[in-house]
Amino acid sequence: MSCEMRIKQLKQSISNGKEEIAKNSELMSKARKYNQELYLRNQRHQEKKEKIQRRNYKLSLIVEKRDKDLKNRHGELACLRRSHILELTSVIFPLGEVRNVTRDPADVSFENDNAMTSSTVSKLAEARRTTYLSGRWVCDDHNGDTSISIAGPWITLPNNGDYSAYYNWVEEKKSVQGPEMERNNPAYTISAALCYATQLVNTLSHILNVNLPKKLYNSEFCGENLSRWKFNRAVNKLNSNILYMCFSQHMDQELLHPLHTLRNLMYLVSPDSENLGRSGPFEISADLEDSMEFVDPSGAGESDESGDEHISDEETDLGTDWENLPSPKFCDIPSQPLEMLDSESTMMSQPIASSSAGGMISSAAASVTSWFKAYTGHR
Repeated sequence: MSCEMRIKQLKQSISNGKEEIAKNSELMSKARKYNQELYLRNQRHQEKKEKIQRRNYKLSLIVEKRDKDLKNRHGELACLRRSHILELTSVIFPLGEVRNVTRDPADVSFENDNAMTSSTVSKLAEARRTTYLSGRWVCDDHNGDTSISIAGPWITLPNNGDYSAYYNWVEEKKSVQGPEMERNNPAYTISAALCYATQLVNTLSHILNVNLPKKLYNSEFCGENLSRWKFNRAVNKLNSNILYMCFSQHMDQELLHPLHTLRNLMYLVSPDSENLGRSGPFEISADLEDSMEFVDPSGAGESDESGDEHISDEETDLGTDWENLPSPKFCDIPSQPLEMLDSESTMMSQPIASSSAGGMISSAAASVTSWFKAYTGHR
């Protein structure tokens, strides 16, 4: 009996094993089929990947070729700009350095003073040739020994950026009149040099395709005599534009000074400037930009008493481009009491109602008459 039970159990185990094998084989066949589908999909994706890689390689070659062409075009454009700028600065706006032959009275007095030692004289001379720039004192070898000429050797600007002779002459002219004042006039030379510098900067911005941060007209220094505040403000805008253009051409910042108007321009358009005519992004030196200040710090905060000069750059820039039209004058409507308005409205409504009723009656009578005439004529 026990053997039969064991045989039945073995048979049952064998049948269960066969069923399990059948299920596993079915799952295995499904897995093989799924793996085959994944393999085919992987092949398609691999082909697509290779196709995309070939396309990316072709595009990279095209981009590299176009990038090379763009660099060549930028180089050709830079050479063309450079030739135009050199022609402009050699024919129309030549820039040059003019050494002053007059000696500083302070140096003469120092030499004549026997009590002054040579070391003290040298220290004072060194102190006179230092400038506070970017938070530190730097040596300035061109602090007044030379001048920079533009458009001719007779039109010069002080190299140290001290244009106080302009508004000093303007203020002196208000009190003293005469032909002698017109003959000994440093303001004409300074205003002419600044006017030519403004024209050159605006022309260079057009050639180099650089948008200047400050809007300055070519006739800014050519009109009437400017006050100290207006003059310093215009000079500050001109110096800012020149520095901005120097930054755009990747000039050496060690050569730049925020107050040296024509010397910065001379460095910019120099034939030795390697990056003159370049295109592309650039960075602005924050330290040098913070050092930008008015030419005469004593008059920087002063303005005319009229108060008309307390306007922003945007207002100044747009003021000459728009025509000021007079404001329209409107007639005032006289105010009336509410009772009078109500009475007038009721009086006006009564004739309107009566006239409308009379019009309806007359139109009805006319239609009846025309119908009657047509009827009698037909008979």
